[in-house]
Amino acid sequence: MKLKRLLFLFAILCGATYAEAQDLTIKVNQKGKVGFADLSGNEVIKCKYESAQPFKDGIAIVSDNGKYGIIDTRGNEVLPLKYNQITDWTKDLFLIKDGKKMGLANHSGKVVLEVKYTLISPPNCYGKALIGSGGKQTPDGAKSYISLAKYGIIDSWGNIIVEPKYYGLFEFSNTAASDNATKLLNGSVHYVGDTLVTDCSFLGFSNSASAYKPGILDKNGRELLKRGEYDQVMMPKNDMVRYYIFKKKQYIYGYYNISTGQSFEVLTVNSEAVTDMSGKLPSDFFGDIAAVNSLSGSTPWYFIDRTGKTVRSGYATVKHSAETKLWGAMNSTGKCEVFDENGNNVQALSGYEDLYFPNYEGTAEVFSVKKDGKFGVVNRSGATVIPFDYDLVLGNYWDFIPVQKDGKWGAVSPSNVKYVPTKFTNLKMPDTNDATHVWVQDKDSLYYHYNTVTSRLYEQGYKDVQNFKDGMALAIPTNLKVDDTPLNRAQLQIQGTQVNKETADKLMATPYLFGILINTNDEVIMDRPVSPYCKDIIAKEIMTKYGNRKLTDSEEKKVLLQVTRNNRSYDLQSTIGEEEWDY
Repeated sequence: MKLKRLLFLFAILCGATYAEAQDLTIKVNQKGKVGFADLSGNEVIKCKYESAQPFKDGIAIVSDNGKYGIIDTRGNEVLPLKYNQITDWTKDLFLIKDGKKMGLANHSGKVVLEVKYTLISPPNCYGKALIGSGGKQTPDGAKSYISLAKYGIIDSWGNIIVEPKYYGLFEFSNTAASDNATKLLNGSVHYVGDTLVTDCSFLGFSNSASAYKPGILDKNGRELLKRGEYDQVMMPKNDMVRYYIFKKKQYIYGYYNISTGQSFEVLTVNSEAVTDMSGKLPSDFFGDIAAVNSLSGSTPWYFIDRTGKTVRSGYATVKHSAETKLWGAMNSTGKCEVFDENGNNVQALSGYEDLYFPNYEGTAEVFSVKKDGKFGVVNRSGATVIPFDYDLVLGNYWDFIPVQKDGKWGAVSPSNVKYVPTKFTNLKMPDTNDATHVWVQDKDSLYYHYNTVTSRLYEQGYKDVQNFKDGMALAIPTNLKVDDTPLNRAQLQIQGTQVNKETADKLMATPYLFGILINTNDEVIMDRPVSPYCKDIIAKEIMTKYGNRKLTDSEEKKVLLQVTRNNRSYDLQSTIGEEEWDY
């Protein structure tokens, strides 16, 4: 009972402290000094500071003589006033700076990351951040980076995961689109203020700012591959690393087995004879096998195991589906063999003349196949779910399956429900799991909004379109006038798409780049020009402030000025026009 009472009293005390913090307001005395007062105006914390921020969670940031610290609701220093800057880093930690050095502190005043780093990036959505030690801040256009720094990784609590000892530390974040979506190292510099983009499961490292001949670390900073072995490496897949060696007249491709420490070469190419390797590179290891192209004959593709031994061969083309974890390979007889990532045959899907896998995980696992010159759709057991009535059937896009007959396109569901009649010249494939509102292209080459539930085709056609997202779509009319103004140029630089003047000039001269916003009722929400680079931000601003309705001219102006406020710039000698001025 005594314990319960103590806990009850403690809870009351905490609640009272929190309420007290919320009730304190900033007060400025006649000398310009800042403190805090209660709701009655009584000074609670003496006016002795140069500046103060409102209390939040029982603490406030204050400054005096150019130095910042943190106090509690009684005026006690939680973090001493000795820092040049204190800002929120996460909801639990502050970024604290002392001169050119920075660290992290929690709300109790404990320094959880020593104030000795020259760079601490904002944490990304995976709770990872880059830290840098030493080096010098170096400008690069509008941005800057820390040259000659040693980099490491921390988590969102300030714990060091990878010690800052690498002059080069790189994410596997670049995608080679023509190469099975393989991730390779992003060797660009780390700009101040930028976040990491991956969960840092694997990292490349080197002893310079270059990603050439890198080593590989795992998510805990353990070295998996020492530096200097290979010119270029791909992100490990199933404990296998694909590597490249570039010599003066030869390109060598091979694999390194992380588990055994063994490596083997699979392909040597004369760099002068073969200039285009697009779509011909060895694949990553999916499960226990990988695909390799010998570059010779009509059936150059074969499969190897983890030791480099050939386990299947004689294929003209190969494709892999990450969603179904299956391989499809066209053999010398023109028939498709399907097998899993361990090389086991899937007879129910084999023997067809062509095959398309479903495109997204989480959608119906159905396969578009060709038999006797006609396409249909079967399930994994081989049962027909859509009859073989079509000239072409593409893979499943979010349970929206495009079908073609007599040169016209339509769409059906995985259970053969007719979504779109087969009478259009083209379809815009959905990119979400809601295929209610789609775009179809008619014989006039314009795109029209089609409702698959009501089977309604709307009347207004557009030169080009983007898919609906959160109830809005960007539609590009054939006659939209776009003026070259700072406001419109600023729309080219939203969401990290910073562009220089030369690129901006080219984009502004690009026809049919800007569009208008419409809703799912085909009503125009905003008819002022909207760029595709900031469509989502503008749509969010509209939905938050005004809802899904037509905006007035002044509301459209306010939205555009708000979302471009950090990107608009004007010549000091120029006059800002009324359309660019929010007053």
